[in-house]
Amino acid sequence: MIALLASELRRFRSRRLVRLLTLLELVGILVAGVIVYVTQEYELSSFPNVLKGTSFILLSVGWLLGASAIGADWHTGHVTTILTWEPRRGRLIWAKIAAALVQVFVISIVLQAVLGLVLGIDAAAKGSTAGVDATWLSESAAVALRVGLLSSLFAAIGFGLASAGRNTAVALGVGFGYLVVVENLVRGLRPEWIRWLLTENTALVVTNDPNLGIPLEGRSPEEAGFYIVAICLVLLLGAAALFRMRDVT
Repeated sequence: MIALLASELRRFRSRRLVRLLTLLELVGILVAGVIVYVTQEYELSSFPNVLKGTSFILLSVGWLLGASAIGADWHTGHVTTILTWEPRRGRLIWAKIAAALVQVFVISIVLQAVLGLVLGIDAAAKGSTAGVDATWLSESAAVALRVGLLSSLFAAIGFGLASAGRNTAVALGVGFGYLVVVENLVRGLRPEWIRWLLTENTALVVTNDPNLGIPLEGRSPEEAGFYIVAICLVLLLGAAALFRMRDVT
């Protein structure tokens, strides 16, 4: 199992999409750092809010990378090939899941650290580092950790959908349809169901502030987090069951 997991970790890192998206995000961070330096005097004390504001990008990337981790293998026929080496389907699918979730978490944490470094340079060179203390560091780390974990959970959702549909595009299409169409219809037609929507629960976990005004009827950030984990588990267990039962040719 360790050898299989190590192999899947290497495969995930070697994917062109992973490298491309990581590079694009790094370039985006550097460009943003230059813009901030040129246009304003940045106060580093606001960094936790920056992490909250940019979390949507990392969550979206997590969803895409999770979906491609299995969708691309179906598209290229790699699943059939690897099953000749590792015929135990349960071990294979869970190794792929673990590799995708771990790598997405690491990428998310590293990118947030790079963002903090760039903005820290901006603040030190042209801005303010007032208020940067142990409390600030603890808050920043907590936000980064929550965003990293949510990125992995979104990767799990993308993986589960792509595995069930045997295609990355299925996960992206379902995600777009749900987030843009279904959730907006629920907000307009059944506002009492808002507490079950993915977006609101995600926002509650990211902000960790039940008094922010998100209409979730007293739900705590911890409860919202467990709800998202439950969604991921259902999708992954379903995807694993389908993978074990269906023909892969």
